[in-house]
Amino acid sequence: MKIYNTLTKSKEEFLPQEKNKVKMYVCGITPYDKSHLGHARTLVAFDNIRRYFEFRGFDVAYVQNVTDIDDKIINRAKEMGLLPLEVASLFNSQSEREFEILGIKKPNASPRVSQYIPQIIELIGKIMQNGYAYVTSSGVYFDVMKFRGYGALSGQNMDEIRAGARIEIDEEKKNPQDFALWKFGLEEGATFDSPWGKGRPGWHIECSAMSMCTLGETIDIHGGARDLIFPHHENEIAQSESATGKKFVRYWMHTGFLTVNGEKMAKSLGNFVTIEDALSEFSPKAIRMFFTLTHYRSPIDFSRQAIAAAANSLQTIYDAIEAAKSYPLPAVGNARLSEEANLAEKEFIAHMDDDFDTPNAMAALFALARKVSAACSESDAGKMDALSAAATLEKLLAIFSLEPTQEGLPLPKEEIERLIKERDDARKRKDFARADMIRKQLQQQGIVLEDRKDGTTAWRAAKRV
Repeated sequence: MKIYNTLTKSKEEFLPQEKNKVKMYVCGITPYDKSHLGHARTLVAFDNIRRYFEFRGFDVAYVQNVTDIDDKIINRAKEMGLLPLEVASLFNSQSEREFEILGIKKPNASPRVSQYIPQIIELIGKIMQNGYAYVTSSGVYFDVMKFRGYGALSGQNMDEIRAGARIEIDEEKKNPQDFALWKFGLEEGATFDSPWGKGRPGWHIECSAMSMCTLGETIDIHGGARDLIFPHHENEIAQSESATGKKFVRYWMHTGFLTVNGEKMAKSLGNFVTIEDALSEFSPKAIRMFFTLTHYRSPIDFSRQAIAAAANSLQTIYDAIEAAKSYPLPAVGNARLSEEANLAEKEFIAHMDDDFDTPNAMAALFALARKVSAACSESDAGKMDALSAAATLEKLLAIFSLEPTQEGLPLPKEEIERLIKERDDARKRKDFARADMIRKQLQQQGIVLEDRKDGTTAWRAAKRV
């Protein structure tokens, strides 16, 4: 397996620290409002990656944090007349329900900043003890000039970083680019004691502390959206490695933006679509398919037409699976479809092993689905071969949580078969108007009829995306 490492700007062979085990940390949400599709894009991408590791036999320890102490949450709490942790809990609970609906597996651990204050303070103490931090009247700051290699992840040199840094008038920082490890202040519901004074953690220190506490001082994969590369992940490297003297992350992975008319989807820009609103319009699988058809590192431009098109594409695979399951003939010893399924699975794995290339992996499934549909419609498949190919499609779709779900019949089986017999009788007496009316009646109930070359009529309940 090869993974594109943001730090080295190249694809590298994936070699975990421990055989068949992956330690994976993904930056989660800051729940000061409802989550939007930009959040979903990143979390679906890493859910696909996690599921594929598991498919390949890895034991994945997957940690996703919740930033429940943050200036945005504090400000929102004042607007709502609530405490910060109440606001965070409210929006995080809604987001977790939506992530579950989208088929995103729950993390093995979901650490919250508020639960790790002692560990954060301990980590800041180590950084200070090693000479990488200092105290001002506004907080404890990390001295980036003392950390060799700062800027490597984002590909910036110190002059570029310095030029882009802001200096606030009331700050006494040594360097403009120094960042807060601990911020002094008295905010109701978000103030904690520390050796340096009352306050709260800075943004970046939380992930270093929670990652180390849940996965160890060195992890295999750290992921997030690409806007976290700088300063968040850059600062995580500096503070983590200055505290431990060890490599913090072996492979850095970042997702491309979800954009709207070429601009990043963000609450600050007001161009976001909440997950709640998207789920009221589209099925969870349609949304997942929309994300999966683009490589995780590439940007995706949001449009309702694109999600609808993704749903239609997935439906063609479902139709092939159902055609195979409803195929009426006994096995005839033709292993062609089984061989095609084996080849498709090998192609799928080859693409996924190449930096989780989901669009080309899906292309292999589309090709197999077309062959299944063609063989069934032409009466050119054995029952067992068709079922084997359908099982392969379902198994590989499940890696992306896109497998068809089992649903009950919209009509009693006896009623469906009675209508089909009535339609057959109408066709025999050339009453095509009645036959068409019955077909439409069944279609409206989600029943699809299969008229094949050999005159065999089969039916299935359509699984809609």
